[in-house]
Amino acid sequence: MNLPIDKQIEAIDAVAKKLGVTNPSEHSIFRILPGDDEKHKVIELVRGSWNSQQPSFVIDEEGKLMVLSSAEAMMGIMSSLQHMGEEVFKSRLEKAIAKELPIDFHDVWTVAIHELQKRMKESGTEASNVNLENLVKTIKREHPNLFYSLRDLHIDDESGGH
Repeated sequence: MNLPIDKQIEAIDAVAKKLGVTNPSEHSIFRILPGDDEKHKVIELVRGSWNSQQPSFVIDEEGKLMVLSSAEAMMGIMSSLQHMGEEVFKSRLEKAIAKELPIDFHDVWTVAIHELQKRMKESGTEASNVNLENLVKTIKREHPNLFYSLRDLHIDDESGGH
């Protein structure tokens, strides 16, 4: 992507906007240029300042866009992603449990978490790789007292819909 620098800056501003950057034009942009040898490169400030506290954008020699950020900011991003992954996992488990008509949701949740931890310890599987619907169906088969059955709900097919 060896576009002219003004086009690269436009592309960077568009990327920054998609990333939720409030004022993309205030972020520093650097360009990596060839140096005297393979171990040395020249970094040119294209826009912004050398002291920016915000993430900076870097255009490498091939025109590829990179983001340069502090370790603290990256740790924050990783923490947010981990939290988001945990929330998605919890939501998937909630849906899998609800689908099987639990009598007491919390009881089934507790058994599911225990079973999940056991499986992870025994097989080294990560929680995100476990089929949660199959897990809950197994719990229902092993602990039917934790779930309603259609018989318990007194659904009468012969009533003609009355």
